[in-house]
This record gives sequence, structure tokens and C-alpha cells, in this order.
Amino acid sequence: MNNFTNFFSDLDKGESKIWDLLAQGVVNKKSKFHTPTLSTINGNAINSRTIILRKVDNKTKMLFFYSDSRSRKVINIKQNNNVTIHLYEPRFKLQVQLYGNANIENKTEKTKDIWSSLRNFSKKNYLSVLSPGEKINNLDDIKYNADNEEAFYNFSLINFKVSKLECLQLSDIKNIRVEFVYSESSDKKYYMVP
Repeated sequence: MNNFTNFFSDLDKGESKIWDLLAQGVVNKKSKFHTPTLSTINGNAINSRTIILRKVDNKTKMLFFYSDSRSRKVINIKQNNNVTIHLYEPRFKLQVQLYGNANIENKTEKTKDIWSSLRNFSKKNYLSVLSPGEKINNLDDIKYNADNEEAFYNFSLINFKVSKLECLQLSDIKNIRVEFVYSESSDKKYYMVP
């Protein structure tokens, strides 16, 4: 028996379903949409890493993530803010790719409000003396600052503006590929050859 659910028999409903899954990914830690892969550009290299989705705004087509301001991903984004986010949900055989621009927000009222809502356990992620990714000889070399303000200075919000959303849904019946393009003047929706 085939349990395939075609998300995209109606493009408007399919687009809405994808944004709903993204929103669910914020609150449901078991969702594949909770931990997407972010790819950034570093010169001629592409760097990919798993991140945690913190907030979704369907109206503005924005996604939000946290990061240490000293991390490679933040450095990459500051040099080239073109990024891609990739997700795969095996339950629906659904691949989602989001393209757009990311910007870093650090030491603002907004990041201060977010910081104050974080648990102390989460704040520890921003207290390391060395920057994320620095080489050390052993695990005992990891040292933490005791200063909460220092940790706040290391905390950043990544604001990701989606300009294009592309989905591929696999099926034994037929694969379906769609694209949603977002611009200030108008939004466009297309079926594509899978």
C-alpha cells in the first residue's frame, strides 16, 4: 500500500505546508526541520553544518538561528552573505532547499532580549575563552570565562531572508519538484522537471 501524500497537487497549499513544517521545526526537537544544514561560502570552498532553527516568520520569509560571533559561519556570512539551507524529511521523502541572504545581529536590543531568555546551560556555549573551531591539544584545554557579559558579546542572531524555496518530493508514482521565488515586487510559483 502506498501512503504517499502529494504536497504539491496545489502549489499554494504545498507552499503553506512547507512553511508550517518549518514553524513546527522550531518547537518540535524531533522534527527534521528543527536541525537544517546551513551552507556558507569561504573563498572557493563551501562549508556546511547542522544548525538549530530558532524562529520562522512566514510573512516576511525569514528564518532565525543563533551562533557564536567568533564562529566560521559568522565570519563566512560577513564575507559573503549568500547562503543555502537544506533539509530532508524521510517521512515524506521531501527535500527542501532555501536560498537567500543572511545577516548577523550582535549586541542589539533584540539579541539582548533573546540572551536574557536563554537558560544558563545554553549561555555556556558562548563562554569559551577560545573561538569555536580553534585547535587544542586535549579537552582539558577548553576554558570558560566567568563573565556573563563577555558571553553576551559572543552571542549572535543569524537573520536569513529566503529569496527562493525549492522542493523535491520523491515517490514511486512520480517525483515532484517545485520552486517558490520571493521578491519585493511579486512572488512566483513553478512546477519543475524533477
